[in-house]
Amino acid sequence: MIYKNIKVYFSSLCCIFFTSESFSAELSLKHLKGPLYVVEDDYFYKENSMVYVGEKYITIIGATWTSDTALLLDKELKKISKKPIKEVINTNYHPDRAGGNDYWKKIGAKIISTQMTYDLMKSDWDNSVEFTKKSIPDYPRMPLSLPDKVYKNDIVLQNGAIKSIYTGPSHTHDGIFVYFPKEEVLYGNCIIKEKLGNLSFADVKEYPKTIEKLKNLNLKITQVIGGHDGAIHGPELIDSYKKLIDDHNKNNKE
Repeated sequence: MIYKNIKVYFSSLCCIFFTSESFSAELSLKHLKGPLYVVEDDYFYKENSMVYVGEKYITIIGATWTSDTALLLDKELKKISKKPIKEVINTNYHPDRAGGNDYWKKIGAKIISTQMTYDLMKSDWDNSVEFTKKSIPDYPRMPLSLPDKVYKNDIVLQNGAIKSIYTGPSHTHDGIFVYFPKEEVLYGNCIIKEKLGNLSFADVKEYPKTIEKLKNLNLKITQVIGGHDGAIHGPELIDSYKKLIDDHNKNNKE
């Protein structure tokens, strides 16, 4: 069952607060540029994923929250392309990025992750689901569905059109950026977004260094897709979020 209205008090997972309010949840697929699409998923709490429609097949970046939200995304994709979905990247081990794994496997897609994400999912999946349910009681207990293909280091897909980047611990210890060099687009995952967000799993000391290492790569970036909140931004979102985490660290030292 997909929950269309949720009355919850979000206090942990996403650090946004609702009291006695309901909202109409939906999932949309918006064309960004070329082969790139942005998925905006309002179920449970707004998360943004991405889709790359390649010449022969489709790659999804972020599995979405559950099998139900994955099904909704699949239906949206069928409206724009008859190509098969062959790959889904888990950009970290949390439910908003891996909860839909089981559905994608059932339709024949391969789930892809780094070794670190695989290991954390294997050891901590149940704990991350229970943590999610404390903040979002309607979130179902999605079963563990591990990645099929694991990369020790960086992930390169679609003949180099999709590249993962790991620069260190941040929102989670395993979180990756995903870069689309031809389109000059960076997917920020849960690492870069409009608001500070939940830091329960974060390495707040290393977080600013991780963002600085990303900047030092001198990638050509014209657009950044935030992993939560508003989706489409310019490259200034990188500095904006770094300031948020720097300010947080400074305030917690005082």
